[in-house]
Amino acid sequence: MKFAKYIFLSLMLIMLFGCNNTVETEESINNSVSAISSKTEEKEPPVNVDKKVIQNIDWEVSETFNSGSYVMRGVPDKVGFIDEPFIKSSGKKYMWHFWGAIPEGDLKVLAIKKGSNEIVPALIDPSAEDVHYVWTYDSPAGPINGADASLPSNMQLNKKGKWALLVYIGDKYFDKIVVEVN
Repeated sequence: MKFAKYIFLSLMLIMLFGCNNTVETEESINNSVSAISSKTEEKEPPVNVDKKVIQNIDWEVSETFNSGSYVMRGVPDKVGFIDEPFIKSSGKKYMWHFWGAIPEGDLKVLAIKKGSNEIVPALIDPSAEDVHYVWTYDSPAGPINGADASLPSNMQLNKKGKWALLVYIGDKYFDKIVVEVN
């Protein structure tokens, strides 16, 4: 009988602590998602875009280069993502890679279509059921595929044509990548 009490007590403690850890994990996940969402309710870009940056876009699709076993699109030895075609109104996952001195701060990707002056977000919230554009993702993290830092993201652009992706880390302009949306 004493043995049964110890087993029962042990099982109750396991259930109690197991449930608490699950709740904490779910709360952490929900807080992470809401942090991304709360940063993106703004209609205007979260950084000041220098007009010279836009004026200096040459509109040639950015080159591809190899890093690790992947083909990247972007600026060699600075910034790029694993090359995937952009299809109009089709969100996809893109793994960002960064080389060299990387400023501290969250990643922001602002998009501008050739022939337009409107700046729109390119990033989308992967946890939203419907497409929800966001200006900001977390900070780039650890090295991968020969890069010094990396960050997974989801992006979507809604019109065909050439687009410049203006990459900011924190409030600092980092570089641009020009893509063709089919």
